[in-house]
Amino acid sequence: MEQTEPDQLRDEDELSLREIAAALEAEGLRPKRGEHWHPETVRRMLANTTDRLPTLRKR
Repeated sequence: MEQTEPDQLRDEDELSLREIAAALEAEGLRPKRGEHWHPETVRRMLANTTDRLPTLRKR
């Protein structure tokens, strides 16, 4: 299964930040710090305009 990118979820499915956080959790992806995704973390990640991809870790 292909890994979902948060910005794809926001653009294609028009999901809320909470829904994106839940989708990342459901795929077993962890944020760089902490155990759970928070909507504010998702918002900051989507707002990041650098060329770097976010660090996502499998559980």
